[in-house]
Amino acid sequence: MPRHSVPSHERALEALARRGRLRRLAPRTGIDFTSNDYLALAASPELKAAAETALARGVPLGAGGSRLLRGNHAEHEALEVEAAGFFGSEAALYFGSGFAANAALIATLPAHGDLIVFDALIHASAWEGMAQTKAETRAVAHNDVDAFADAVRAWRTGGGTGRVWIAVESLYSMDGDIAPLAELASLADRYDAMLLIDEAHATGVLGPGGRGLAAAAGLEGRENVVALHTCGKALGASGALITSTAPIRDFLVNRARAFIYATAPSPVMAAVVRRALEVVRDEPERRTRLAGQVAAASEALVRDCGMPASGSHIMPVIVGTDARATKLAGAMQARGYDIRAIRPPTVPEGTARLRVAITNGVEAATICAMMAALGEELQKLGPSEAKARGVTPLDPHSKVALPPRYVVTGTGTGIGKTVFAAALVGALGADYWKPVQAGLDGPTDTESVRALTGLADDHFHAEAYRLRTPASPQLAAERDGVAIDLERLTVPQTRRSLVIEGAGGLMVPLTADTMVIDVFERWQIPVILVAATSLGTINHALLSIEALRARGIPIHGVAFVGKANPSSEAAICTRGGVRRLGRLAFVDGLTQGRLAAAFAAGFQLADFTAMPTSAEALHV
Repeated sequence: MPRHSVPSHERALEALARRGRLRRLAPRTGIDFTSNDYLALAASPELKAAAETALARGVPLGAGGSRLLRGNHAEHEALEVEAAGFFGSEAALYFGSGFAANAALIATLPAHGDLIVFDALIHASAWEGMAQTKAETRAVAHNDVDAFADAVRAWRTGGGTGRVWIAVESLYSMDGDIAPLAELASLADRYDAMLLIDEAHATGVLGPGGRGLAAAAGLEGRENVVALHTCGKALGASGALITSTAPIRDFLVNRARAFIYATAPSPVMAAVVRRALEVVRDEPERRTRLAGQVAAASEALVRDCGMPASGSHIMPVIVGTDARATKLAGAMQARGYDIRAIRPPTVPEGTARLRVAITNGVEAATICAMMAALGEELQKLGPSEAKARGVTPLDPHSKVALPPRYVVTGTGTGIGKTVFAAALVGALGADYWKPVQAGLDGPTDTESVRALTGLADDHFHAEAYRLRTPASPQLAAERDGVAIDLERLTVPQTRRSLVIEGAGGLMVPLTADTMVIDVFERWQIPVILVAATSLGTINHALLSIEALRARGIPIHGVAFVGKANPSSEAAICTRGGVRRLGRLAFVDGLTQGRLAAAFAAGFQLADFTAMPTSAEALHV
C-alpha cells in the first residue's frame, strides 16, 4: 500500500475514536451474554464427535475449490437433501456464511424492473445485496404491514410492472421482536410477490421442531417463499442454507457470484451441520430449556431493570447515547458479564444499547444475578438526557409506522436545496433542522423555511451552531473562535417527519479532519440529492452519488431544481442507478402557496411517505 494513502485511514480511525465508535477485537472474557450460541451446541460433545467421525472416514477438511469446480463434495449434497427435508422445502443450497448467502440472495434473484420492499431494520447483509441489485429498492417502517402494502401500491400506481420482493427478518437481531410473517405472506399472495425471510436468529430455536418462524406461520414449501437459515448461531457450526424451490436453487448455482466464485465450505463442516440438524430434531428439551431461561430473564429484566422484555432470547437494553451504552457495558464487564454495547450505525441514532443474548450455556440463577447487577448499574447511570429534558424518545419496538426522515444535500451551494427542503417540509408537515448555519446576514435557512411553510415554531429545531461568517463551517467556526463538537450534531427526537438540511455539498469541511459526508455516514439517514438542471450538473451529481455509495449511505433519490432538462436528468439517474424523484420548477415571486403548488406539480408525495424513520439499522 502506498504510504500516502495511510494518513486518511488514520484520520478516519481517530474520528471514530472521538465519537466512541472505534471497534476493536476483544478476547472472550466473562459469562457469555453476547454470543448467538443459543442452544449451547458450538462446543458440545455431539458436534465435536461429528467432526472427528467425518475426519476419520476420510472427509477432507478443505474443499479445494468452488462447488462448480472440484470443490463439490458428497457431504455438501447430503446436507442439502437433509436440510430440504428438515425445513419442508423442495431444495436447499449451502453457502460458506450467512452474510454471503443473504447478500447473494438479494443481489441475484430480483431483476431489473423489479421492486424490493424491505424492512428498515433489516440486516447489513441485505443492504449489501441491495447495493448490487438492478431492482428498485424501497424501505418501509419496521414490522408495519400497511407500510409494505402502501409501498407496493405506490410503485404499481407509478407504473411498476415487474415482480415485487418483500425482504424481512423473522426475528430481528438487535431488537428481538418478530415479523408478522403470516400477514406479509398474505400480502405477497395478493400482489403476486416473493417473500424473502432471513431466519438467522430463529433457526433451531423457534417454530415447530426448531424449523423457524416461517414454519410457525405455515409457510413451509410455498413457491413464493425463500428462506435463509444460518448454521453459525443456534446450530453451533458455520455456513448458511437457502431453502427454496428447485428452479431458484439452480438459478443461484448459475448466477450467484458469492456461490460461483467462492471456495466451497469445508466438507467436514457440512457433516457437522447435518449432525446439528439431527440434534435439533431429536432433542426438543434444548428448546424447552431455552424457553425457560428466556422467561426467567424477561421477568427479571422488567422487575430489576424496569425495561420491557422483547419476548425472545434477544433482549435489547436501550439507553440512548453511545457514551451511556459503552459506560454501561464496561460496568457489566467489570462485574464479570460479557455484554457488549451496540451503537450506530448498527442501530438507529439515539438507540445505542446493550444487546443481551440468552443461551443454554448460562444457568437461570446466573441470568437472574446478572439482571440484578444490570439494574444496579442502570441506577448509577442515571436518567438519559432525553428524560432529563422531558423528551419522550421514540419507541424502537413500536409497530406503528414511524414517520420518514431525510437528509437534503446538494451538488453544491446555491442550487436551491433550501427551497426544495422548504417545499418538502410543507408537503409532509415535517420538522426541519439545519445543524450548522453559516452566515447570519439576512434570514437564516431556518427562518426562510419557516416563512415558506407557515408551520408552527415547534416544527423547527434550533441549530447546533450559528456562525456569523458565510463560509464553510470549518472556516466560519475558526473566524468565530468556535470549535465544532461533532457530538452536538445529534439528530433531534420527533414523532413527526424530519427534514435535515446539510451545509453546502458533501465535501464541505466541518472540522480539520471531518467533512459533511462523515456526519451523514454516521447518521445513515436516507439522502435526497438536490441537483440543478444547468450545465455541469451531470459531473457534480454523479460524483456526489459515487461518494455516497462508497460510504454506504442510503440514497433516496435525486430531486432536480430548475428548467426541464430531460437528457441530463436521465443521464444522472440512469448512470447513477438512482431514482428520479421529480423536478421543482423555478417559482417567480416565491410564496408559500406558489411553492406548494410547484412541489405538487413536480413530485408524487407517496415517494416521500412510504419510507422508514431511517435506514441506519445495519446490523452486525
